[in-house]
Amino acid sequence: MNNNSIAEIYLSFATVFHRPKQDISDHLEDLIDIWAEEIPGIECSVQELRTFCSQFPPGEERLNTLWEHYIPLFETGAVEASPYASVYFEEDGLVLGKEAFSVKQFYVTCGYVMGESKELPDHLAVELEFCALLARSGQYKELNKFEQRHLNPFLKRVLPRIINSNRPFYAGVAAILETRQLNLEKEGDFVG
Repeated sequence: MNNNSIAEIYLSFATVFHRPKQDISDHLEDLIDIWAEEIPGIECSVQELRTFCSQFPPGEERLNTLWEHYIPLFETGAVEASPYASVYFEEDGLVLGKEAFSVKQFYVTCGYVMGESKELPDHLAVELEFCALLARSGQYKELNKFEQRHLNPFLKRVLPRIINSNRPFYAGVAAILETRQLNLEKEGDFVG
C-alpha cells in the first residue's frame, strides 16, 4: 500500500467518526468501496453496510438516521462509546485528561499544531486524521510510534463498545476498522 492509500484509509474512517455531515452521508457507498478493496476479511461487515445504505438512500433520511445513532453513541446522555481516549485511560474517566495532553504533545513533536478544531486532540476522528497526515508525508516511524502508544490502545477499548452497540452503521464501520488493525498486527508491521 502506498502513502496515499494508507492516508485515504485513515481519512475514510475519520470522516465517519466525525459528526455526521450531508456530503459524507451521501457518499457512504464510496467509503465502503474503499474498505472492500483495501481490507481483507470484511465481507460480512461490508454487506451489512451496503444493506444500511440501500435501506437509507442518500439524502436527508440517511443523514437523520446517522444522527439518531451518533448522538447516543458518542455525545449525550449515557454515552455508549466515548470518542475521547482520556475517558478510557484516566482514573476518573473524564474528558481532557493526561491522554489528551500527551496526544497533543505528540502532534507538536511531529510538527503539527491543531488549528481551530472543535474537537479535542484525543477524539477518535482527530487521531485517525493525524495518522493520515503522517502516512501522507511518509513519516512511518512516527506513525508506528503513535499507533503503538496512543491509537491502538484506544481502539482496543472503544471499538468493542461501538461494535456491541445497537447502532448498525457505526458497529459495521468499527468492525471493519478492528479487522484492519488485527490484519496489521498479524503482519507484524503497523504500516508501510
